Amino acid sequence: MTDARPPAGEPAGSRAPVLEDREEGRGLLGPLAYVVFIAIGSLWMFWFAASLGPATKAQAEAACRALEPELRSGPAPEFSLQDRAGQTVDLADLRGKFVVVNFWATWCEPCIREWPQLDRLAERLADRDDVVILAISVDQDQSLVAPFLARMGLEQTGVRVLWDPTGKLHTAYGSEKLPDTYFVGADGQLVHAYINVRDWGRPAAHHCVESMLAR
Repeated sequence: MTDARPPAGEPAGSRAPVLEDREEGRGLLGPLAYVVFIAIGSLWMFWFAASLGPATKAQAEAACRALEPELRSGPAPEFSLQDRAGQTVDLADLRGKFVVVNFWATWCEPCIREWPQLDRLAERLADRDDVVILAISVDQDQSLVAPFLARMGLEQTGVRVLWDPTGKLHTAYGSEKLPDTYFVGADGQLVHAYINVRDWGRPAAHHCVESMLAR
């Protein structure tokens, strides 16, 4: 038979509180470890997300390199222009969308070459609602625009055609040459400039715009 009496010199009942303290310490260790685990995991996720930003941006820049963009920064000049239907289009109303802004004129021979390619890009992006392609005419006479599009077979183009009555908006964007195209981010900031003709109908151009949307 086992002797349940405490060792000599040890008061009866003195061991139980010690065991309870140990069990209580072990019980507290579980929640504390859980809190530490969550904190470390949150810090790791924050670091991982932060490290993806520069990598994603670099990937987007690489996708557009073949088109030879000029880097731009700062807010895109605001405008409020009418489309072919007489509806007003404000750049500010397009916040949250990626905007491709192209400047052209009916008398501009390089623009005539570029227009079908711009239309092709719009076709490739037709199923996306987070990108808008604008073609802003700088012609002095707005009545020239519709016949031009008809001759080009572009009456049903997915490009939204606007008219700048001042003919000077594209200089505010930084160029006096035509055609020129600008990428405006969803935050209203300028991203790229493409001065002169680009083959926007190429898969590479479509990939470039798609990469910008993924930033």
